[in-house]
Amino acid sequence: MTAQQRAAAETRFRAALEDRLGPPEQVATLLRQLMQAERDGEAVAPELVRRWERANAAARYTGLQSLADVTAAWFEVSVSS
Repeated sequence: MTAQQRAAAETRFRAALEDRLGPPEQVATLLRQLMQAERDGEAVAPELVRRWERANAAARYTGLQSLADVTAAWFEVSVSS
């Protein structure tokens, strides 16, 4: 994958994730909630988990469109404290 293809895929992924979850601040808030619950061993509201899983799967699909020859790719989502 070229750097240009990677950048375009990342842009598509980010846009699709934000389309489903809201602006970057809302994406970060949801991800922090999920990460904190996992760290603390707490149960997470099933609707939050489903929302993240659906948004992430749709964004991954969108991000990888037009990259049919790429089979081992992923997107990393991280938030700063």
